[in-house]
Amino acid sequence: MREKAEQGHYPSVAPRGYRNNPETKLIELGSSTGLLVKRLFEWYATGNYSLQAVCGLAHREGLRARSGGKLHKSAIEAILKNPLYYGAFEWAGMLYSGTHEPIVSKDLWDRTQQAFAKSNRPKQTKRDFPFIGMLTCAFCGCAITAEMKKGKYIYYHCTGNHGPCPKPAIRQETLEEKLGEALKGIRIDDSILEWMVQALKESHRDEKAYHESAISSLQVQYNKLQNRIDQAYTDKLDGKIPEEVVLRMIEEWRKEQTQLLAQIRCHQAANQNYLEEGIKLLELANRAYVLYQSQPASEKARLLKIIQSNCTWDGVTPRPEYRKPFDLLAKGLSSKDWLPGQDSNLRPIG
Repeated sequence: MREKAEQGHYPSVAPRGYRNNPETKLIELGSSTGLLVKRLFEWYATGNYSLQAVCGLAHREGLRARSGGKLHKSAIEAILKNPLYYGAFEWAGMLYSGTHEPIVSKDLWDRTQQAFAKSNRPKQTKRDFPFIGMLTCAFCGCAITAEMKKGKYIYYHCTGNHGPCPKPAIRQETLEEKLGEALKGIRIDDSILEWMVQALKESHRDEKAYHESAISSLQVQYNKLQNRIDQAYTDKLDGKIPEEVVLRMIEEWRKEQTQLLAQIRCHQAANQNYLEEGIKLLELANRAYVLYQSQPASEKARLLKIIQSNCTWDGVTPRPEYRKPFDLLAKGLSSKDWLPGQDSNLRPIG
């Protein structure tokens, strides 16, 4: 079984999301279950869900324990901390690079572990005010803070750190409405949106060629190491090299292979995400205000943080500083002032 592990084959019962192939004696993806497992990582990596909440979501989506009941949160945690899902696995106290197809990227797995680290920090006793840290007073430059009044109403006001500020406090519900108004200016005409999506698809060809070239080069290095490992096994069986020497060399080569696989998967993910994320960004820009209106306060704040870096508040009107590329979109792209071909220096988003 150790020999099998050293060859990159998981030598035990397939974990959830995979199945054991009786013909090849290897593990392989388990169709829809694998997609559900990937969702667990995506949910928890956001930092917006507890393990208990992920258990509920998993059950709602149809992921069950072997008994047919609800998965316990300890089972969910075991899945989310298992390196096998990004392509490696632990066996007999050692980490091996697997030959099986991963369910998640190494980046997503790392972000999930970071979410665990954050969840283990001491809990804050301060109330959660979603728009804290997003607003600056337009008159004195102080931060805008919040407080609870009468046990249920949240009011935002200047901290007054530079002296008393004359601007009155504002209820969170009113502030939400005002901040939403700033999103109305982010809009792309349908004709421009269609052209930008097409331009993004065209530029994706160059991006795809770059990643494929990088993957090919990394694969050559990976194969060279695999040839060394195979030859080392042969030399060990022939008695040419002591077993302890072979195992030490193979361990080093496996580490190098793990690093190469991580780089390959990063390029593969980037190749897929370049077009997908670019189109999502354009669609977000076009539907920002509609999305904002339908969300709870915490999600509204999260959406605003994606779109703007800071916002000054004069008590009446918010003046946001938009992140790229929303700063360009907020200026009002229309077929009248920006058409394809008018300016050769303009580049599609991506």
